[in-house]
Amino acid sequence: MAVAEGCIVKLTREDEHTITQYIRAANGGYTGPVAIWVGRLVELHMPFSRLVVMTAMMKARHESKRAAQ
Repeated sequence: MAVAEGCIVKLTREDEHTITQYIRAANGGYTGPVAIWVGRLVELHMPFSRLVVMTAMMKARHESKRAAQ
């Protein structure tokens, strides 16, 4: 578990494996050790994730109001 910007991020072994494989593939089959900087991942991806959630909530609210009419 890692804490970044007040967010608790829990990485599973599968998450770690996926991130590691992505880093290795993106760097020409790199085979050395890989460190996962959770704070940087949050910094890069959290704004978009929040936008996706807010959009989904607005869409659900709109569909709910339309169905009630």
